[in-house]
Amino acid sequence: MTLRTAALTGIAIALIAAACGGGGGGDGNTPLETPTQEPTPTQGARAVEIEGSEDPDLPGVHVDLQGIYGGTYGTHGDNTTAAHVTRDVDYEADGNSNPPAGGPHWGSGACGNVPSEAPPYCGPAPWGIYRDPWEPETLVHNLEHSGAVVWYNTTDQAVIDDLEALVVDRLNDGDLLVLAPYLEMEEGHIALTSWARIDKFPVSEYTRDRVDEFLDVHLSRFNPEGF
Repeated sequence: MTLRTAALTGIAIALIAAACGGGGGGDGNTPLETPTQEPTPTQGARAVEIEGSEDPDLPGVHVDLQGIYGGTYGTHGDNTTAAHVTRDVDYEADGNSNPPAGGPHWGSGACGNVPSEAPPYCGPAPWGIYRDPWEPETLVHNLEHSGAVVWYNTTDQAVIDDLEALVVDRLNDGDLLVLAPYLEMEEGHIALTSWARIDKFPVSEYTRDRVDEFLDVHLSRFNPEGF
């Protein structure tokens, strides 16, 4: 089995299957207690600072989660930016980015490795490469866990193959990454997300350097739970 095949069938699909157990569920509209693992005061303050940073020198653009959701990371109830919920989230109606770069998300338990077989409201997904889409509510939980998601909506197989090779290399280096298709954004686009940051661009503007720059800066930068 080659490294590429191993990554796609095992290493890259199931590196980490940890999930913040969301506990019970309520009626699906009431946020579950979040975050499950409470950040230390230092971690919490740093998370809020990063979440609110509009620094134009950083790769990507800032997504104002605090303005959208009327609170900050680490608060509870309706004014938190990271509620665990058991309902579908309409990120577009919220005013979030497409794909979302944070906000309410699922966390009711572990997802397994096959998106179509995942239990309801599960999150986060195991880090790795997927050729079938996850629900965005699941992958936003990966962002909360200090990772990044590379989303794509393209049929350009050469670009997909190159993204997979890039992500395999970074997964083998221990990066917390998910690569998955996302058909709800504009066709022919790629999006890179970390918590409160997004870089979305047409496939014609794709370069490895662009992806690496975003990931080098933002991976594990937002890390309130110490992953």
